[in-house]
Amino acid sequence: MKTVILALTLIAFSQVSFAKEGPEKTFLIIFNEAELKRIQSSPAKVELNFLSAFETKAYGGNSERALMVTVPFADWTVCEMGNILVKITEDKEVPLDNIAFRIIDLNECQENFKALLSDSEDQRQSKKTATIKLTL
Repeated sequence: MKTVILALTLIAFSQVSFAKEGPEKTFLIIFNEAELKRIQSSPAKVELNFLSAFETKAYGGNSERALMVTVPFADWTVCEMGNILVKITEDKEVPLDNIAFRIIDLNECQENFKALLSDSEDQRQSKKTATIKLTL
């Protein structure tokens, strides 16, 4: 009996440890510098709203300010992401759409990019077909 329980425990443990993680979706949120200055905020402050629930990474520097958010739900859309309330100050919350310049679904963009690549490869394959001219 002990061996059966031990075997079942080992099988269950191996299934859990080798199980694939659930599908994730990654969003790139780009902010307008002037809008951030107007509301006196930054991507780091906006990131604090998502930090406890999602995997995030804020980007700054010489380019546009951006925030990358990975959510554990594959069925989220850009609209749902934009409807999330973001706390700007202690007493003010606004939807992410109001302060974000653009919200981009990176998974969707990657699928579109792969489709474009496969289309261009198909065209290249068709161009490589040799044409033989016969003159009589």
